[in-house]
Amino acid sequence: MKRLLLLFFIFHFSFFIFSGCGYKPTSHYAKHEINGKVYVKLNVDIDNATNSVLVKDAVNEMIINQFGASLTSNENIANTIMDVSLGSVSHATLQSDSQGYAKLYRTSVSISLNYHNKDANVTKSISVSGSYDYSVDEDSLITDAKKKESVKVAAQKALSEVFSTIAVQSFKKDEEIKKEDK
Repeated sequence: MKRLLLLFFIFHFSFFIFSGCGYKPTSHYAKHEINGKVYVKLNVDIDNATNSVLVKDAVNEMIINQFGASLTSNENIANTIMDVSLGSVSHATLQSDSQGYAKLYRTSVSISLNYHNKDANVTKSISVSGSYDYSVDEDSLITDAKKKESVKVAAQKALSEVFSTIAVQSFKKDEEIKKEDK
């Protein structure tokens, strides 16, 4: 009985604290910046065209899964326009075996995103980077398939920072507006 009363008290106390003080989760701020229909413009690096397409696929997944927005192929009807550029991709050997064969690699990716939300009249730029470490089996060489997969995973890791970066930037902007209104 005491546990039930304690749980009841904690639940109500938490509810009143979070709803009464104007608490908003960070996802509220990020989803306000990128919402509705999103048009993704890919700036293709001719020297790195395959990896650029992999990054665009990762951006599309991020928009749908993290922001809950939908994609559109028509720039004119989009609420948000996002320009995506693959900055760089590098593959480095981290560890070799006793015979000098590389066994552990790191793929590093840097991505630049510029977005404009037409409804909120907001334009911002974000640069993120990510890396992915992977190994190859004995007596095997690194294959193009493994390289592509490592670029995709590194891009996803880099893009996982975008949601929180946008949320923090918009929260700061919201706080500045509140200070100006006072």
